[in-house]
Amino acid sequence: MIQTRRVPNVRPSKGNRRDRHAAWCAFAAIVGTLYFITAVVILHPLRPDLNPVTHAVSNYANGPFGFLMTSAFFLLAMSEFALAWGLARCLSFSRRMVASIIVLNLAGIGLLVTGLFHSDVNVPRPPASASALVHWTGAGISFLSLMIAIFLLSGCFKRDLRLQSISRLSYIWLVAIVLALMAYGAFSILDLTGIGERIYLAVSVSWLLFASLRLRTVI
Repeated sequence: MIQTRRVPNVRPSKGNRRDRHAAWCAFAAIVGTLYFITAVVILHPLRPDLNPVTHAVSNYANGPFGFLMTSAFFLLAMSEFALAWGLARCLSFSRRMVASIIVLNLAGIGLLVTGLFHSDVNVPRPPASASALVHWTGAGISFLSLMIAIFLLSGCFKRDLRLQSISRLSYIWLVAIVLALMAYGAFSILDLTGIGERIYLAVSVSWLLFASLRLRTVI
């Protein structure tokens, strides 16, 4: 009589579970970022009354289809939270890593504030209302925090074998984001806020998408 041996159930290692969690976080970050990009693109033809040269994208949160812009801010915030959590599960523990995760989460919180409070629409130089002041404060915190997070994370990538290849590119991206933010300020002085903000958003959001895609592929 042939006896069959029972094969014991093998539980996945902690490392494998961490990798799966990181992969799902990266996927959520990708979805949220793509939603933000799609929503902003769609809102341009939906709201022809707002001149994209002079109006910031946050102005789309006021009036018709405002829910689309508000939800886009929330989904982008979710993307930053998800990316932060995924990187925390993937990167080696260090003070720099902890600081980068905290600051990236702070960028997400800034976006939540940006979505909860609406900006001014028909004023030459916002903010003019209390709500707009909170809105732009949240946006400023988000912009600054994201740049700091990218700087810190670029150093973390350099020490991680799976993400080492994107460290230099991430530093270059950071320089591009700083230049884009400077351009944003210059265009705002010329009453061309829409152009400046769209340049900054294009560069910064593309980094979020790039980092999320890279994290997804290496896990």
